[in-house]
Amino acid sequence: MQISALSKYKGFIFDLDGTLINSMPYHAKAWRQTSNEYGFDIDEQLIFDMGGASSLDIALHLKNMGNPVDDPKSFVARKIQIFTEHIEELEDFKSIQSILIDAKKRGCKIAIGTGTREPNALKILILKNLMCYVDALVTSELVEKHKPHPDTFLLAAKKLGLKNDECVVFEDGQLGILAAINGGFDCVEVSQDRIKNFYEIDR
Repeated sequence: MQISALSKYKGFIFDLDGTLINSMPYHAKAWRQTSNEYGFDIDEQLIFDMGGASSLDIALHLKNMGNPVDDPKSFVARKIQIFTEHIEELEDFKSIQSILIDAKKRGCKIAIGTGTREPNALKILILKNLMCYVDALVTSELVEKHKPHPDTFLLAAKKLGLKNDECVVFEDGQLGILAAINGGFDCVEVSQDRIKNFYEIDR
């Protein structure tokens, strides 16, 4: 798609992990290290496949697979601890970040809709000098139903004061893309700092 095609939107909603920053490999390694500490192993591809899901949803999924997760909240806390130790190592996806910055400069509203918890999301956005562009932040604590349910993006649009058809979502994960489509949002699929596909809702 041509970047000029995005000029019709008043609001831009971005996923964080895997969309604005190259963090998914670090998440996958943190999940695997946590699993190993609990006495089992996982295929890191599972974490990529569940990109967009909340940490608690992932922990519950691992437990439902029969793994000795025990208390999912404690399991998640350990994973977050491991991931946080590497936050400063995260690489930027500069091309997608430039779309965010350019949209803001043109007067568009910007939201982040992520399955990450607020403390980590804020830490990353501040570290990457992106928080100054953000008008609304929706993290995992603010919705009961996470991606592929549309609640994250619906709340983001509401916080921006815009309708669904006035916003476009940027996502890398299949769950996030489904969430956008399920919510009636046009969606730009990105992969490794490049635009891959564009999904436009028939209205």
